[in-house]
Amino acid sequence: MASTQSIDAEKAREFAVKTVRKLREANFISYWAGGCVRDHHLQVRPKDFDVATNALPDEIQELFGKKRTLAIGASFGVITLIGSKEQGNIEIATFREDESYTDGRRPDKISFSTPEADAHRRDFTINGMFLDPETMETLDYVGGLTDLKARQIQAIGDPAERFEEDKLRIFRAIRFATTLNFQIERNTLDAVCRHVDNLNQVSRERILVELEKTLSSQHRLRGIDLLCETGILPYVLPKTNAEAKAILLLKSVLAQLPANKLALTFAAIYHILSPELTATDIRRTIKSMKTSNEVAESAFWILQHITQLISASTEFWPKVQRTLVHPLASDTLAFAKAIVLTTKTDPSGIQFCEEKLALSPENLNPPELLSGADLIELGMTPGPAFSKVLKQVRDQQLQGKVNSIEQALELAKTTYQSMGQ
Repeated sequence: MASTQSIDAEKAREFAVKTVRKLREANFISYWAGGCVRDHHLQVRPKDFDVATNALPDEIQELFGKKRTLAIGASFGVITLIGSKEQGNIEIATFREDESYTDGRRPDKISFSTPEADAHRRDFTINGMFLDPETMETLDYVGGLTDLKARQIQAIGDPAERFEEDKLRIFRAIRFATTLNFQIERNTLDAVCRHVDNLNQVSRERILVELEKTLSSQHRLRGIDLLCETGILPYVLPKTNAEAKAILLLKSVLAQLPANKLALTFAAIYHILSPELTATDIRRTIKSMKTSNEVAESAFWILQHITQLISASTEFWPKVQRTLVHPLASDTLAFAKAIVLTTKTDPSGIQFCEEKLALSPENLNPPELLSGADLIELGMTPGPAFSKVLKQVRDQQLQGKVNSIEQALELAKTTYQSMGQ
């Protein structure tokens, strides 16, 4: 499927209109469904469109052609219509009713049905509406428009039943309340709190999708509050402690950091809510959440260097310099600054780093005076001593004690000899 970054909202919309029109020209009922209808009413331009119809999966494939469709979800009445990179794909689902659920995710059996029955099988009222893209009329069998106006998340029918059907819906209620900045209707919220344990049965991969959306939202501080109030926090962020003082500190720090950097967010959460864990423990925990290696390793690097930047003015400059020229330096410094400002501790280390980062690239990170080839020319044998000699020369250069190639060569010789080489 095309990534949402490459999808053009207008081209995706045109594609979705044409899809409905083509189904109707073949005498089928057809509407937009779900999230794109919600977004339309919230005046957000959707990039992701779902279509609902009374056409059966085989009829959908016959109409659009097997080369343009994927039947991966056909057993649940869903056919994927393949669009261009700019259009994105469209899921076309046959109106259906779901029977029992035993795996807490998918129905054991479905039966094809009516638009009204289809609406009642969905998760929340705001996701249970249909829209005619030609007349722009909304079909609302579940009170979705009322809840949109009231800015609330409400399960369709009995919330306990909805959460038993697909246990991830427990967390999705929090995610929607966060990203949309809505309240959660009282009965729905009560059911979330009662069914929290069921999240243990949901795969880490599925939880991570919702967690990323929650933590990257502009309203993520509200999301943190909801995770704590409902008791969901340790289920989706393992080994964290929702102690009130730490949560206040975390929210203050996160308010000062960009929301679109997951590694930085994870580093902040675990540094503050899991102070007893080492950086290595935290890396292992983040990896267990099925994040990418890049996210886990980036969070690990930030956690390894945060303390150094806070006390940078009293640290060995060559060590600090190596940190400041790293690609994650600005994120780590932003985190360090947020902690210092929030806890009202000594800001001199932060000021020192900011002054250094204001230098020109040549002054902050001057070209190295020597390379391995230079050491070979001096008659040194390649081996472990090489890196030690080069590091000693570089440290002295960064401290301003070695300023020319001649001085660097002389220091390299004496260092090499002092190592008994």
